[in-house]
Amino acid sequence: MAEQAQGNAGHETRDINVRVVAWCALGLVTAAVIVLLSTAGLFAFFKREHPSPFAPSRITDPHPIAPEPRLQTNDRADLERFRAAEEQKLNSYGWVDRSAGVIRIPIGRAMDLTAQRGVPVRTSPNEQTNGKTPIQMRQEKAAATQP
Repeated sequence: MAEQAQGNAGHETRDINVRVVAWCALGLVTAAVIVLLSTAGLFAFFKREHPSPFAPSRITDPHPIAPEPRLQTNDRADLERFRAAEEQKLNSYGWVDRSAGVIRIPIGRAMDLTAQRGVPVRTSPNEQTNGKTPIQMRQEKAAATQP
């Protein structure tokens, strides 16, 4: 109470050093400014070295068409159509490569032929199959058994 009577108003000088706090605050502000300026410089460098292939703003076209593949509107019907097409391929004859003479046969017929003839086996990994290409062997198989 004696201090208040003398008129010494202010803060307690023993608990905090105002000069150290001020220097820390100045250091924080200086560091923030340096970080912001270096980040802006880095963005400018990237923009100059690696320009964007896109227009600066995509707002010019309010309804852009998305590139393929687009979202499906009726995925169940699309899946049913896909499965029907695949099922038709599995159970029908058709050309795979007409110029090379490669055909597709039904899966059931292919399994029957494999069961009758067996699976071809090589005696060693380095041995070629009598000098014929896989296309020539397919052509021979297709010509040997006509359904």
